[in-house]
Amino acid sequence: MPSILLARRFCDTPNEKMKIAPDQIDSDAAKVVERLRRYDHKAYLVGGCVRDLLLGLKPKDFDVVTSATPQDIKRLFRNCRIIGRRFRLAHVFFGPKIIETSTFRANPREVEEDEGEGSAETESGDLLIRRDNVFGTPEEDARRRDFTINGLFYDIETGEVIDHVAGMADLEARLVRTIGDPDIRLREDPVRILRAVKFAARCNLSIEPETYRRMMEHRQEITKCAQARVSEEFYRLLRAAAAKRSMELLLETELLDILVPELARGLRSEGTNAPVDPASAGPNAEPDAEATGDGGSDGGATNGHGAGEAATGKTDPTAPTADPETLPERRRARLWAYLSALDRQSTRRPASPSNALILALLSLPPLRDVLDPDSTGIGDVGRTVAQAIAPLIERLKASRRDAELTRQMLLALRYVLPSQRPNRRRPRLAGRDFLDDALRLAELVSDAESQEPAIAGRPIAGSGPPAPSEGGDETPLSDEELAPELAPIDTRGGRWRGRRERERERRAGLGGGGREPQAGGAVSATPAPARVIGPAPMGAPTSQPLAALLAAVPPPLQPERPRFLGTGGFGGPWAHRAD
Repeated sequence: MPSILLARRFCDTPNEKMKIAPDQIDSDAAKVVERLRRYDHKAYLVGGCVRDLLLGLKPKDFDVVTSATPQDIKRLFRNCRIIGRRFRLAHVFFGPKIIETSTFRANPREVEEDEGEGSAETESGDLLIRRDNVFGTPEEDARRRDFTINGLFYDIETGEVIDHVAGMADLEARLVRTIGDPDIRLREDPVRILRAVKFAARCNLSIEPETYRRMMEHRQEITKCAQARVSEEFYRLLRAAAAKRSMELLLETELLDILVPELARGLRSEGTNAPVDPASAGPNAEPDAEATGDGGSDGGATNGHGAGEAATGKTDPTAPTADPETLPERRRARLWAYLSALDRQSTRRPASPSNALILALLSLPPLRDVLDPDSTGIGDVGRTVAQAIAPLIERLKASRRDAELTRQMLLALRYVLPSQRPNRRRPRLAGRDFLDDALRLAELVSDAESQEPAIAGRPIAGSGPPAPSEGGDETPLSDEELAPELAPIDTRGGRWRGRRERERERRAGLGGGGREPQAGGAVSATPAPARVIGPAPMGAPTSQPLAALLAAVPPPLQPERPRFLGTGGFGGPWAHRAD
């Protein structure tokens, strides 16, 4: 039986353990509730904040549900903005904080059935909800939500938890259970399958057996959902200090094979499914980097409970002996170690990791040796990184900004990780958009490698010419100069020029010139010869004949006279006066 089906018992009774103290409630969320009640609207705290407070966790945000419509909310709060198309709700802003405020809603599927609509979709088996703006009562709103643990309301005035869906009993048993028939609820919105995994990992809960069975049955329905929603839910799985556990459950439920099959094959030990090492794409890679298969190693496989053996250091006695020095094994061990380090870092830092940081972390294991500061002779490392991250970027449909930040922060590891070569060139990275995430990624790598030294980067000694950043030229980079591989890439094939670079060209009078393409797509920042603006500098006097000086002066512009004007002084032959 899968581990996420093993229900745990909650020793304390709900009355003793599951209570919410008033000082745990966000003051701005309380202001929203109080103002809505002042104008005769019902308003409660709802969803994840109530669930987390009852479980003794710290909520990442607070949501409010009310009887007021989105337009009513906007009239009551000047700091409000209405968002959404499929599900319209209001965001009330308090500086960087957002209090998400929604209206009581009914299940649109049930409303359509009551009105005699939607029978064709029901007969065809397509239950996907595409419109969700049908207002309802508090009880209808609770029953239309995904899981019982998310259908709880909290009344700030009375301090009571309002439970229409038996969510308190499931919290006591620490179970994730759908509200209603899981066969229907998961087909209505297949993203709920990923949300069930998220709650099981983040809150250390178990999934109710029937819900789990329907999750496995309908997991392919996720492909019907908008890719933006699926990708965002995937990022959320790895944010809330439960990245390693979430990845284990994604492997166990085979959801990772649907989301990112390349990553799933790399984390398993079946056949030769490990991703190709980017270093092997070039002729300068060391022999160890050319191994692309798994070599029969089994150290990174899941043990039936979702826990990667490479991350826990435990081996299955029934599994064949794996060589810890094999390249695929090292990659799997690195990813599990990086995810564990991300969990530790997320508990220390209040800010959640960005999408670009998560993409960089997932792409780093096969690139770690290539991006080691002491690796030499790699060649065009920028192109190597771009090709390595392309499948993951395309699979998750990452934005251009996230894709560019991912590439830049991976390349920046060559400059921010410690090196044994003191004379290597170091560009100035202060003020760059990717610097904070690059430093955070370097902190993750250092933390993971300090816990498990066997996964540390191994510098590659290639036979190619050294890159400018590899110490071949001991001349340090200037404060304003950026390494060519770190320069932003334009979608048209060139490289974007930064604001400072454009300003230097403007002052020098270069306009848009002075940048010549080099080998490998890099762009030279060597300025072109400057144009002289104003009088030329005084030099030694020269003697030239007057005729030569006059010949050097260009004649004045005399445009050709149109024929229809004739030759007369006033434009026509009749105006010509003979003297």
